[in-house]
Amino acid sequence: MNFYESESDFIVGKRGRLPRYLVCSMQGHFPVLAKTGPNSLAAIFRTGGPHMGTSATLAVAFSENGGISWSDPKEITPRWQDARNPALGTNAKGHIVAAYCKAIAFYSREELEKGRTAWTGKADSVSVFCRISRDGGNTWGAEIPIAANAPGFKMYCPYGRIISDPEGVMYMSVYGSSETSDTDNVAYMLRSYDGGESWGGESAFPLGFNETSYVFTKSGDMVAAARSGAGAVHVAKSDDRGKNWSEPVQVTRVGEHPADLCELESGKLFMTYGRRIRPMGCGALVSHDGGETWDHDREILLAGDGILNGDLGYPSTVQLDDGSINTALYFASGSEPSLGLCGSYGWGDVSCQLIKYTESDIVI
Repeated sequence: MNFYESESDFIVGKRGRLPRYLVCSMQGHFPVLAKTGPNSLAAIFRTGGPHMGTSATLAVAFSENGGISWSDPKEITPRWQDARNPALGTNAKGHIVAAYCKAIAFYSREELEKGRTAWTGKADSVSVFCRISRDGGNTWGAEIPIAANAPGFKMYCPYGRIISDPEGVMYMSVYGSSETSDTDNVAYMLRSYDGGESWGGESAFPLGFNETSYVFTKSGDMVAAARSGAGAVHVAKSDDRGKNWSEPVQVTRVGEHPADLCELESGKLFMTYGRRIRPMGCGALVSHDGGETWDHDREILLAGDGILNGDLGYPSTVQLDDGSINTALYFASGSEPSLGLCGSYGWGDVSCQLIKYTESDIVI
């Protein structure tokens, strides 16, 4: 695997405009996409508040036409619990599985009474839960606590897409800080052998990383893209389904994070990541050898119109049966559509957007 050494950031090559569609306006932080059918998608995201705040919760929206139009967001957790850090996937039966953290578990009663939401550092109660929808997102089952399986965490949160292996075992990325380590960047994988009804079988990623995306390749290997404490993405591989990992190698610059991984129909490994360096938005890299090397000479800029405070990104990418690649991301301080350009009005400074394209559109 390789790292792009240059400090320069010139965007060179084919230029064009990729279609964008509005998932939701005035909400939509930290989206996670999941494929729910040949041409259908589900997206989970934060609503009712920004990064922190007890009034915020999580909502799910659905698209039956490949991300072009979306249902009204439906909240799946109560308000006033600061539900955040969502993960989303489908099990072998096609049921939708969502996981999340209730940050209120980390607040002291004294702080809440003062109207503040400062972290205490360790939850006094269960903080991570899973819910399953067996009817396409119309209704959601009871909360399933999964903190009992936490591997020595002081605090932890889910992250990104929940994936499955050919046998139907589900894998969820979690990260946080550990009681047994002096680092605040600890990433683990949890497994479910019953479609999300229970979680365990935890295994550790190398220390020093937090938000980590996983993908299975056609070769049977698992590849991980992990955010370092410094804010770059490192890639590692596992040939035993996540029990042991190669040494993580840096593949993006500091300020390009976090990442999402998917394997395209062509067999190429595709990484999308937030760009908090100019131009701000969403970047992408391609690997032609299962994550061993990455084509930095053809870095792809999917979006570069973010306003300069850097509160944006968290892309999530899936490919549908028609070959279209779909990347959802959020903008918290405006983007080109929020300025009333390109026929897009009323998107607002805060929005979740979907970029739709094909391999030929981005020349990979």
